[in-house]
Amino acid sequence: RTCPSVCRCRSREKKNLWVMQLRLFFLVAALALGAVTRVHAAEGGEPIQLNDQNFDNVVSDYDVVMVNFYADWCRFCQMLKPVYEQAARALGDGVNARLGRVDCEAADTKSLRERYSINKYPTLKLFRNGQVLKQEYRGQRSASAIEAYIREMVKDPMVIVSGDSAISEALMRSKRAVVGRFAHHETADYRVFVEVARALRDDCEFVVDQRSPSAGTTGVTINFKSKTDQGFYSGNTSSFEELSQWARELCNPLVQEITFENGEELTEQGLPFLIMFYDPDHLEPVREFTEVVKSRLNHERGSINFITADGSKFAHPLKHLGKSRKDLPVLAFDTFKHMYLFKHFKNIHRPGKLEQFVRDLHSGKLHHDFHNPPAQEEEDDYDEYFANQEQKQQRQEQQQQQQQ
Repeated sequence: RTCPSVCRCRSREKKNLWVMQLRLFFLVAALALGAVTRVHAAEGGEPIQLNDQNFDNVVSDYDVVMVNFYADWCRFCQMLKPVYEQAARALGDGVNARLGRVDCEAADTKSLRERYSINKYPTLKLFRNGQVLKQEYRGQRSASAIEAYIREMVKDPMVIVSGDSAISEALMRSKRAVVGRFAHHETADYRVFVEVARALRDDCEFVVDQRSPSAGTTGVTINFKSKTDQGFYSGNTSSFEELSQWARELCNPLVQEITFENGEELTEQGLPFLIMFYDPDHLEPVREFTEVVKSRLNHERGSINFITADGSKFAHPLKHLGKSRKDLPVLAFDTFKHMYLFKHFKNIHRPGKLEQFVRDLHSGKLHHDFHNPPAQEEEDDYDEYFANQEQKQQRQEQQQQQQQ
């Protein structure tokens, strides 16, 4: 039987540098790891067979449910089946989580396929307390990896530490974290913090010191920290709505880092990338790009994905632009059909320059110019512009010194 175009096992490769590189990465990893790792299978059941009738009840009965949407004729689904069953047995009954599966060729699963827009097999979706999560499972397809992933998802959402040095160590291991310092933990404020941590555990890490001398006069201080951003919470610490809204905005940033783990998820959103490739040894351009986007392009949320990428890891798309690590930082649009280079990264600081680049994407000018290059490209006077800016700043500083 031939597999339709939506099937992952025989589908045409996407003409997309990101997906190609991501899949190559996982293929190399799988080859390096060799055969499926054997794990000790604790007593437990098989994956739960789900259909239109029992699905909602099952995914609501557990903290976490991973659901495998599969088709029996798909080769990759056939390969995953024994691995998935082994992972279910290994998971056992000791955690409030289960593995489920949906036969996408069965007549009683049609509404599930439509509800979750299943268009490739296998698809491994995750549900927490009955709600589908935005990320899918894209990790290693081994029993041990799947089991470990589920166990990690049901762990306590908070990292409990003692002292500011322990907080600093925890932050070094975290991409984004909300930090709570409490004088003691038997308070309404602390209970609200716990509820917010549970609600946003898939978006941020939550680090807490339950007896902190730095809790302040109110007995609680809360702040946020990431590689490029930080902030202090000044709202009502006993209000779940206020605290969760503040944390959600910071934990779901406008500018996101692309990795091998989330790359396919980001590309499948279908939004063009405005992507900045950076040198991992020089992070200041990441902060500059983030601040410019937040201050001037926030209205483009939902129409563009603002992305940062480690240029040493994602060298393939960078090479497609005719650039290498020595050229970093590099900024470009990636529409998954073409890549359009933004000339001279420093120009992001010029008023209106980046905004015009975005408007040219929306209007189709970038696409037109890609296929019909102008007879003579305009000379870019960015060096002269920044030289004038520096001279202007120097004159202002001199005037201030004279006035003093």
